[in-house]
Amino acid sequence: MPAGADAVVPTPPANSADTTSAPAPAPALIPICDAKCDKLVAKCGKVSVENCRVNCGKYDPPPAGCADQVRAALECARDAKDLTCANVAPESCSAKFREIAACSSGTATQKSGDAPAVLPEGWERVSDSANGFSVAMPGGSVDKKSGDSTVRAVTLGETTYTVSVLPVPTEKPSEKTLLRVMMKIQGRCSDKLKLDGFVEKAGRSSIHFMSHCPDKTDWDGMLYIGAKNMVMLSARAPAGKIGLTEPFFYEFEYTSP
Repeated sequence: MPAGADAVVPTPPANSADTTSAPAPAPALIPICDAKCDKLVAKCGKVSVENCRVNCGKYDPPPAGCADQVRAALECARDAKDLTCANVAPESCSAKFREIAACSSGTATQKSGDAPAVLPEGWERVSDSANGFSVAMPGGSVDKKSGDSTVRAVTLGETTYTVSVLPVPTEKPSEKTLLRVMMKIQGRCSDKLKLDGFVEKAGRSSIHFMSHCPDKTDWDGMLYIGAKNMVMLSARAPAGKIGLTEPFFYEFEYTSP
């Protein structure tokens, strides 16, 4: 270039990429959740699959600032081997779903596996030392007797949450034997009873149940079977009206052998 000549800066083509543009948005969350629901098609009823897809809507949009936690929890559920037909988080992913609740409430979670659950506003953890367990329930629950059973109950909105302490079944717990147990307990409500998600570990068992009663109410719940008792967690409400159940069903803990 001759001395004194002005340098010419080449003009980039009009269609060249702008390296300073904003990064591409993260992949949508709903397809991750839908992929989890797709896995239910082969083993669950149509209602379970539909409920799963409807539930996906609550993650779009995610709570402000919590997209990463939601994505991690949904990916965990999508890939979980303990995915059940119940519209609840797999047990193996419960810690990641607690992180969503902690993030949305502004509460930091601990990193240890013993981090306490962040309960919904107005809920509390109730301990029953005599029967050796604790459970999360809406506040204001009251103890009462029902025949030979100890019962704790509270109503929130249209849902009645009940904890019943029952004798251990005489037969070894399995999906088949617990079906017979529930048929005796539920009577006519067991005509449309479904059980799923049977888990057995460390000498304790659990299973989820759901039924539709002749009086047009839904009765969903969990059975937990330990060495000394069987605890039945029940949520009952008019059909299609059952409220929040995840903390009630899945924050249950046996506190003594």
